[in-house]
Amino acid sequence: MTEFIDDSKYSKGTGMFSIYDNVDFPADIKKRCLALLELGNKTLLDNDFIILDFVPYPGFGNVGLNDVLMYSWILSESHRILIYDPKTRRLIDELYTCSPEKDGRIMFEKTNKLIGNPVKNITLKEIVNKEMASKEEPDKLFHSVKDASAQLKMSPNANYCVSTVFFDMPERKLDEDSLEVMLTKALNKDDQKPVIESACRYDPQGYTYIHQSPKHFAGLHSYPGKLKSAHLSLIGTGGAILSVLEDVEEAVYRTKKKEPTISIKVVAEKF
Repeated sequence: MTEFIDDSKYSKGTGMFSIYDNVDFPADIKKRCLALLELGNKTLLDNDFIILDFVPYPGFGNVGLNDVLMYSWILSESHRILIYDPKTRRLIDELYTCSPEKDGRIMFEKTNKLIGNPVKNITLKEIVNKEMASKEEPDKLFHSVKDASAQLKMSPNANYCVSTVFFDMPERKLDEDSLEVMLTKALNKDDQKPVIESACRYDPQGYTYIHQSPKHFAGLHSYPGKLKSAHLSLIGTGGAILSVLEDVEEAVYRTKKKEPTISIKVVAEKF
């Protein structure tokens, strides 16, 4: 018998997206890798986040002088990613936390103390409860990715950070095997192989998955109990993001007899 989970306390989480310009890390490639990792670890631990795993791209020992360097973390509260481009000296910092106790504020303050204030910061409430979303942000709800695309008018070649929630997910689609297969197929379209994928299960509540490739960053967290939803963060071009969302929508709702409800928010654009 499946254990019933009341995960309603995670109904409203926090999303943060920051852009830092003129950030200097060591010229030595190995030292630069370690400095970025240290920045992420220190500021997460200062905020009492529990780090379950971290994922480097393109990897220790295989980083070119001008390669964009990415680290992502799976937290017990979901995920964070840092993306650093040594050519532009720009750092992108994105966090999703479902914890009602930890909203990332201390992490943000500690990061600013170490590298200076961001040129752009966006903080938003991440609602994964359908009834709450219907009351608080009905303008963000759509019945298809196609409808959202027509309204949002995302440029196919510009960069975006998008926050998406799939509501009313069938239980069989919320188990970790289904989610991983679904996302791997959606993210690897056109034979785009991932650099790395990583996942953690929170028994009995939820599942977190992160994916990094030259084309995408994706971070997913599921809510298989009372909420029956999944939150997906995506960073990439508008065309790539919409393609992923359409494929996930098809996999989740292909047998659904009524219109799905999907929340899609453009967190940041053209960065």
